[in-house]
Amino acid sequence: MPSPSSASSPHRKLLHSLIYWAVQRCRMSESPCRLTVSLKSPSELAGPSPLRVSVSDTGVGSKLEEFLELDALARETPAEKWDGTLLITTTGINDKAIYHYQFNLQEDISSSARFSKLATTYKNYTTFSGTEVCLCLSNEADLGEFILWLVDFVRKILVLKAANLAIELAIEQPSSAGSRNVCLPCDSDDAHISITTSSIERLVSGLKDYALSHGNTCEKCDACCMNRDRLKIGTGTAKNVGRRKSKGLLVEAVIVVAPTASDLSCWMVNCSSTQVLHFEDFVPSPISQSSFSVLMSMDWQSYGFKLKGGFMDDEGNAVLQWDNLTFARVDIAVHTYHGVAVQEWQRSEPDRYLVKKALKSALNHLKADHAGGFLSCHGRKIREYVPDLAQSIAGLILSSNDQEFRDECAVLLGLVSDQDISEEAVEACIGDKMARIIEMNDTKENVEENLPYLFECEKLDEDSKQLDEEDGEEDMAYDF
Repeated sequence: MPSPSSASSPHRKLLHSLIYWAVQRCRMSESPCRLTVSLKSPSELAGPSPLRVSVSDTGVGSKLEEFLELDALARETPAEKWDGTLLITTTGINDKAIYHYQFNLQEDISSSARFSKLATTYKNYTTFSGTEVCLCLSNEADLGEFILWLVDFVRKILVLKAANLAIELAIEQPSSAGSRNVCLPCDSDDAHISITTSSIERLVSGLKDYALSHGNTCEKCDACCMNRDRLKIGTGTAKNVGRRKSKGLLVEAVIVVAPTASDLSCWMVNCSSTQVLHFEDFVPSPISQSSFSVLMSMDWQSYGFKLKGGFMDDEGNAVLQWDNLTFARVDIAVHTYHGVAVQEWQRSEPDRYLVKKALKSALNHLKADHAGGFLSCHGRKIREYVPDLAQSIAGLILSSNDQEFRDECAVLLGLVSDQDISEEAVEACIGDKMARIIEMNDTKENVEENLPYLFECEKLDEDSKQLDEEDGEEDMAYDF
């Protein structure tokens, strides 16, 4: 399992790990599950009282091996920050009892005090499963910043809209002015999500919500929330079934682009950069160095994006910086996961090739669905000459006194030749054909096989050249 950046506080690393395992237990369950993260800070008058944290889920019962993953974290965490004690309550669906444990990761591995089994309780003929992990952390001075991180972390999980997972976040902050509770809304503007919706479609819906709420706020913008259909979407998937170590590994990539418009100026906030949402096994995760290298080495210019630079922040998030961006906002999400949750606590590393393939597929999807909107930088420069060239060709055609020539040109352009044709109509028709050809040729895969022609006579001329090469016959001339 990937761990948060070393720059993260111990509080964040602990919560990340505990939430990760809770999500995996829910994934292993065959029933809809609920994950609840509860944080209760002491009152302002309570002094140095600890911060009480609880992570509970209704997934399959836990295995003690997963908590051993916290060994390294416990060793590097000062005792005054966390004493290494976990209180664990767990039960499986077929268990008749509920088991309670105390686990002290700070103790020496050979110490009998490391693991203690507490009094067992019984279900009284009811059937359920789940796990709750409770711990106490020091009341850090940056508690407000920690809470903001936790809210943002859970909001990112909601972006995935996992099919069988509901998430609750409850933060209680007692103060002299009274108790305050923080909860996250789980509503969405998307009415098309159902039980049969695929994971990639759920990610699209969640990333749309994330973009419409400007990424880091809980409230949607009134100017944006009604414009969901204006977002441009590109999706791509890649899977690995060949290598035994990472068999079943899937990568899904989604790119959401908000168009620039005067009535949507609020989308312009932080438009010159994109924080890439990176997920592993349905949990936000720091991006690996190999995946970050993929982001930096992508041929963005072939799709109209100019990458100015990029970096990884203190939390391990990838941030891409754009130059002369023609869109108002770009949001990107990459999710690497196993198609079926496996009960193995060592997870596979992200596959660089799969990440690149999924991202490229998403960019190609954008380009195919929005003709002309994602031309390469080279294609955009060529298109700048189209108006002048179309005007010149239209002027040459209409300046001819040969009516037969003008009629033939009109037929080639698809215009009605028996009517007076204005120069504007001819110019517009030529310009449209040129723009369409530039768009078709802008995709590298189409250059060799599907080269389009402006006029039908060009295709005839090309066919004649092929005949000459094959048969060695004398040159065939076509007069127009």
